[in-house]
Amino acid sequence: MNTLAHIYNRGRLALAAVGLAAGSLAADTQSAPDLAVPAHFKSAGLSTPDAVSPMPSGPAWWTIFADPVLNRLEEQAIASNQDLQEAVARVTEARAQAGAVASDLYPKVSAPLSASRQHTTNTGPVTTSRLIGNAFFLPATTTGPATFAGQALANTYDDYQVPLTVAYEVDVFGRVSHAYSQARANAEASLADRQGVKLSLAAQVASNYFALRGADSRLSVLERAVKLRAEAQQVQEHRVKGGTATDVDLLRSRVESENTQADLIDAQQERAELENALAVLCGQSASTFHVDSVPLEQLLPPAIPATIPAQLLTQRPDLVEAERRIAAASEGVKAARAQFYPAVTVQGGYGFESSEANQLLENQSHTWLIAGAINIPIFDGGRNSANLKSARSRNEEAIAAYHETALRAFREVEDALSNLRQRALQAESRKRAVDDARKVFEASKSSYLDGGLTYFEVVDSQRVLLMAELAQVQTLSIRYAATVDLIRASGGGFWDPQGDR
Repeated sequence: MNTLAHIYNRGRLALAAVGLAAGSLAADTQSAPDLAVPAHFKSAGLSTPDAVSPMPSGPAWWTIFADPVLNRLEEQAIASNQDLQEAVARVTEARAQAGAVASDLYPKVSAPLSASRQHTTNTGPVTTSRLIGNAFFLPATTTGPATFAGQALANTYDDYQVPLTVAYEVDVFGRVSHAYSQARANAEASLADRQGVKLSLAAQVASNYFALRGADSRLSVLERAVKLRAEAQQVQEHRVKGGTATDVDLLRSRVESENTQADLIDAQQERAELENALAVLCGQSASTFHVDSVPLEQLLPPAIPATIPAQLLTQRPDLVEAERRIAAASEGVKAARAQFYPAVTVQGGYGFESSEANQLLENQSHTWLIAGAINIPIFDGGRNSANLKSARSRNEEAIAAYHETALRAFREVEDALSNLRQRALQAESRKRAVDDARKVFEASKSSYLDGGLTYFEVVDSQRVLLMAELAQVQTLSIRYAATVDLIRASGGGFWDPQGDR
């Protein structure tokens, strides 16, 4: 051990004599993003008139909607979605890569056992024969020179080796530690990417689910309309037979009935496509996947409190990932700079070697080695410089990507907050429009039966009511979608730095 410490200290002195300083490795890197964060979201102060529900903590944010079917679909998606499974595999891969790099921080211990039989030549420029076994010299005498006793020189021999070797790179300038930090930051970025995929998946499931429920509501409205159109057509047929209506009124009622039936078929096809898309998100076959039809009730979607911009930086998985990419790129620059500095290695070995197998483990057969080396790079054809330039470019690229991701995150939250506010106001107008259209329809129908209006005016008022009801359903669907968008844009409670380790 004293010998190893001596070699290590001599190596450190030699490097210091070269005049290199390890502290300069981080001179041209940026590991923390410099970002101007607004104090608040400009749309956060616009409170909606129905803000009643707090945002639950934890990753299962969809439970705020209190819908058991949605809860079941979310669980299926997280368990079976193939995109999420790919993201999980990427996390495992990145962690394994970090572990492989971390192995360079420790000494490499091996036992290269070997047994060989070799024949050398005595006719080459250098005689490679060796003395085998316990041969020794007889001293010179007055009658002749010194001679060999025991075994003579031979050029065919056996060689048995049982060594234990240790090799270690002394990480003086941090090449290995920076490479490990880079790999670890990349693994953390992969974890954040997985969380981002999970958040996006859950948001897509919720959005498609509420779109499906909106389609159910449109089907319910259209089915009622088809029934009313059919009843109106029957009334016109009776009135034509009784002479109180014209064939034009009957034809008009048939046109409205057929058009409404065609609209119903479109709505049924839209629902089928939404259900099939939901099946793929849940990792299920569309041929066997089914969600029972339940109209979207005229209930207000839950209110989601807006976060503050500074919190957004640590809650959104894509921002966490982008920050970790910067950290990884910064460590990559430091590792690339460390390639310009000498590499210090220490080697040691202990074992046994013998030409006779039965003498291999004897005390006289043991061998050992202690060695130290300093490899100083002098000329590499510009490889290290090119690698450093490439690493710096990746660092700059990661910083730009972080800024772009942050700007997009702020915009998405602002859009969602504004959308929720405007759709809440729009819902009030839609409700009043439906109420007024229903009154107009009832009044026009009564007036028509009394002979005060034409059937054209009744049909027109009925069409206005149908359009108002469909518009009300659409606005409610958009409000649910905007609620999901705000949850996703705010991070959804998914990012847990202590989870998924």
